[in-house]
Amino acid sequence: MHHPSRRFQWRALTSVLIAASFVILVVTGIVLFAAPPGRIANWTNWNVLGLRKVEWTGLHIWFSTLFLVVTVFHVAFNWRPMVSYFKDRLSRRIGFRWEWVVALLIVAGVFAGTRRAVPPFSTLLAWNEDLKQSWDSPADRAPIPQAELLTFRQLAEKAGVPVETAVARLEARGVKGFAHDTVVEQIAAGSGLSAQKVYEIILASGNQSGGHGQRRGGQGAGGGAGGGPGRKTLEQFCADESLALDEVLARLAARGIKANGGQTLREIAVSAGFARPYELLDLIRSNSAQP
Repeated sequence: MHHPSRRFQWRALTSVLIAASFVILVVTGIVLFAAPPGRIANWTNWNVLGLRKVEWTGLHIWFSTLFLVVTVFHVAFNWRPMVSYFKDRLSRRIGFRWEWVVALLIVAGVFAGTRRAVPPFSTLLAWNEDLKQSWDSPADRAPIPQAELLTFRQLAEKAGVPVETAVARLEARGVKGFAHDTVVEQIAAGSGLSAQKVYEIILASGNQSGGHGQRRGGQGAGGGAGGGPGRKTLEQFCADESLALDEVLARLAARGIKANGGQTLREIAVSAGFARPYELLDLIRSNSAQP
């Protein structure tokens, strides 16, 4: 039995595209709502379902564009039904209707509430900011903002590690095929690591076999070999170095550095503007550091 060919339904296409785009926008919107700030996401290679934040952002932008374009066609195909929403039910002429008045009031209320930062609009935005900042921790911070965009040589210099030594440490972990001027982000992507992990490998040779002797008694910390002092609290470090905590705190305060015994050296270094914890060691150990 012969069936006549069915005509392609453009209205059906636009409806399906709008529905599919909406679903994807909801998913990408939720992911980006909870995502960490870019400085953390890029450094730690944060991802959901194998997609990094920049990829989720790209999806959100493109499906927002698709949604907008298809909506224009959807409105064109359904212009008459849309216009009917603005007509009086009895006269069938354009006239006053409570539905669109209420809709405009809701839009105006959301706009004004967001602009004036009043609850619940400010509450949602504050919660979003708290959620994003909850990803931040001293251990996950880059030595400088956007450190993943530095070249390998520049990152090694920031770590205080000779370039040849840094290369050897990465090659020992199977990371090869890069030059001194290769961007760290490219090295990380090519090796399946995060930029943060590349930096940790450059610093923490103590994680490699045979490196444990370099960390004993804090030796090697000044050269960035051990990678351990930054994770110690100031109180722990002073105990290991047989230093008086009160004297060290006074020494730091004299330099305008606020600290307490419960903070890690990395936390103190970051708050004081140092690139890495090791820059604090001479200041902590030396009585001559006091002006």
